[in-house]
Amino acid sequence: MAGKLVPCKACGQEIAKGVKKCPNCGKDQRNFFMRHKIITFILAVVVIIIIGNMIGGGGGSEATSKTSSSSKAETEKTYNIGDTVKTEKTEVTVTKVEDRDTVGTQYVEKKASDGGTIVAVQYTIKNVSKKPISSFSIPTVKLVDADGTSYDADIDASSTYATETKVDNSKILSDLNPNIKVTDVKAFEVDKEAYAKGTWKLKFSNDVIVKIK
Repeated sequence: MAGKLVPCKACGQEIAKGVKKCPNCGKDQRNFFMRHKIITFILAVVVIIIIGNMIGGGGGSEATSKTSSSSKAETEKTYNIGDTVKTEKTEVTVTKVEDRDTVGTQYVEKKASDGGTIVAVQYTIKNVSKKPISSFSIPTVKLVDADGTSYDADIDASSTYATETKVDNSKILSDLNPNIKVTDVKAFEVDKEAYAKGTWKLKFSNDVIVKIK
């Protein structure tokens, strides 16, 4: 009989094991979870949900990542030289791409560095919206290699190429007004061997992508 007695959690008086309340002091002998069954049930449900999310989270993230990549691939259509690509505000057309050792004239000349080549590009941009586009919002362009590395235009080579071609009438500080089209030129200096072997694209800041090689 003694083996079935336990001390009260409050007063220490020996009481029968399993009783809900101490007959001496009236203290409830049940633990927190037994005294609050509804709260215990809610906590159990929350724990199950958390564990379920942890187990299934990896697959969900992977699926979401694949969906996002797929959606991006679908929206990133690649165009070719000569294609006119219309976006919400502009029309972009890459009209000419040259692989050069030198750009400029006999008076103003820019040579490619050792091991480099100059990729000279001509393109037009037209404002097809109903409002002027500020010079800071006119699409800019970068050269992108097969690994996705972006290259900025060489300022010296670009200005020299503009002097040579005399086709550059781009807006530097002025707005591009509706239905006005301008021609811009850019020159990029990259590794000659890499350019000869690789796939290269032009990517405009309005997400227009043009394959040039």
